[in-house]
Amino acid sequence: MEDQSVPTMTCTRPTGRPFIVPDVPDGRSAAPCRSAVLEALFTVLPQPLCVFDDQRRILFANPASADLVGYRVEQLIGDYEWLLLPSDTPRWRRFLRDLDSAGTTRTTFFRLRHCGGDWLWVHAAASVFAVGGAHLIAVTWKDCSGDLCEDPRTISPG
Repeated sequence: MEDQSVPTMTCTRPTGRPFIVPDVPDGRSAAPCRSAVLEALFTVLPQPLCVFDDQRRILFANPASADLVGYRVEQLIGDYEWLLLPSDTPRWRRFLRDLDSAGTTRTTFFRLRHCGGDWLWVHAAASVFAVGGAHLIAVTWKDCSGDLCEDPRTISPG
């Protein structure tokens, strides 16, 4: 069988659900759709994980991140700022913008809208990685609403 890569951004999982992979500058897909092993690893992680592009769009969200906020994975892909508390949005944008490719992990707190209408305090840890020349941001989230981590109200806004 001939090895084929798909040059578009949308691929289909073996389950039939779409997922997004980033394009690299020369138009090739940064990750062939057959990279199911890596995607399966991210999918089964119990920690909520999202991958953002340099335009702050979510390219990938695992089921744990969707479960955290009560939405479907497909609803999180693309523009996600509707999930952020409006007063937290500028700080979140600075946080993503100020990440560098030095391999360091940065953290912050912010609030996400749950589908039930509640606001969740979330701790985010992010770092930059490169795939085929494209710089992406991996972010893990942890719900701190139930005092599961340091009280976010004691953190001064960055």
